[in-house]
Amino acid sequence: MEILTPDREKELLAKVKQGDERAFRDLFDAYYKYLTVTAYRYLHDGEKAKDMAQDAFVELWNRRDSLTITTGLKAYLRQAVVNKCLNYIKREKRMDFSENAMLPETPTVPAAADNLEYEDTRSLIQTAIDALPERCRIIFCMSRFDEKSHKEIAAELGISTKTIENQMTRALKALRSAVAKRTLLWLFLSWFLS
Repeated sequence: MEILTPDREKELLAKVKQGDERAFRDLFDAYYKYLTVTAYRYLHDGEKAKDMAQDAFVELWNRRDSLTITTGLKAYLRQAVVNKCLNYIKREKRMDFSENAMLPETPTVPAAADNLEYEDTRSLIQTAIDALPERCRIIFCMSRFDEKSHKEIAAELGISTKTIENQMTRALKALRSAVAKRTLLWLFLSWFLS
């Protein structure tokens, strides 16, 4: 796989605009894996991530005559994939939080009662995240699961860092509230049953 310099990228893009399939293949080989990894960060689905990367290239080829790219091609393709992922999430109205790796883990194997409480808490957190408004949920996931800074999220979504801060405050407040209600219920039940 060739690592593309900015000049080589421009040269290949110019050839693609003229319909050169070999140049298109060179661009595909250079950026496909990068775009798939980018999509996977949003979707946590390998097959769907590959689809999003391929769709970005299909769109590049289909629109080659009318393309005006002011940033580098790699950045352009990355943004296209991110937009496709966010649109997919919006259409599906869901995000997958079923993977244990995405939620806090306990350091030891819990006893049966502790395990029940752990599963209950995990389920509660998932429900609270799912209940967040869409934009708030996406920002929260980008921050906590993708470990992106507020500045990076703002740049990707085209909104201000102040908006990111407000949405994160809103998300954390909702999660704290959900966990606090659960804790109060457990305290009440343990007091009542003892």
